Amino acid sequence: MLSDVAEVIELTRDVGESSDDARDLLSRADAVINLRYDLDAEAIAAMDDVQVIARYGIGVDNVDTEAAAERAIPVTNVPTYCLEEVATHALALVLALGREVVRYDRSVSDGGWDRSVGAPVHRFSTRTVGVVGYGAIGREVGTRAAALGADVLASDPFLGEADVADDPATLVTFDELLERADFVTVHSPLTEGTRGMIDADAFARMKDSAYLVNVARGPIVDRDALVDALESEAIAGAGLDVFPDEPPTADDPLRGHDRVVTTPHVAWYSEEANEERRRTVARIVARVLTGGDPYNVVNGVE
Repeated sequence: MLSDVAEVIELTRDVGESSDDARDLLSRADAVINLRYDLDAEAIAAMDDVQVIARYGIGVDNVDTEAAAERAIPVTNVPTYCLEEVATHALALVLALGREVVRYDRSVSDGGWDRSVGAPVHRFSTRTVGVVGYGAIGREVGTRAAALGADVLASDPFLGEADVADDPATLVTFDELLERADFVTVHSPLTEGTRGMIDADAFARMKDSAYLVNVARGPIVDRDALVDALESEAIAGAGLDVFPDEPPTADDPLRGHDRVVTTPHVAWYSEEANEERRRTVARIVARVLTGGDPYNVVNGVE
């Protein structure tokens, strides 16, 4: 899609973030397409001719958007490519935890055949799902959970009652959601305000029978506080698609924990979503390099 408008050079994973090779490529680039590379202020300062930074995803927490704005470089994302996938994955983790699917699987694989290893399991229509961060993905999660009969609570500091009037969720405070929900599922962006938001105090407010699900960003959850909550049985378990450091180290206590269900940051993934995000960033870059305006701009640069 870009071959007619630009030479495409791949910055391979073995090029270090502060290497001369990386800075040289960035200094010669007219556009940057980014996934996991850390585009901090130093990296952006090397961009002499860059007209757009396009990220292959929704979150832009690994791009210094303010530094880009100061250099009049628009930063774009792909805000809707995996709404269905992430919402479905979050619900899959909720159901896997609530139905004790993994615990039963491990028991059968080890030769067992015993209902009690997963007990107690409750009817989903008697459960309450709390959605932290009620944006596009959070709404999809709420709709799916409600369709299966659960009560849905939502917490989002940027929304009022009128914003959820047509939704199946009841808007409550963050603290009330923690206290009432049987499943707390996190869908907030990673910002300085949300970093470590699910901390020891949050776990203390949750029911000891409740589960945490995080398919958003790892650092939103305080890992040490989560480990303590699991070990002290302050909560029943967790479903994690994201970690503060990825991949987690071999000795990470959450890896292989008998009350934690984990997946390798794949909530976004389907073949269709993968193609959509790639085509979208290519369209944005091609549009800019041929004189058009970017879209999906997240840092306010016209």
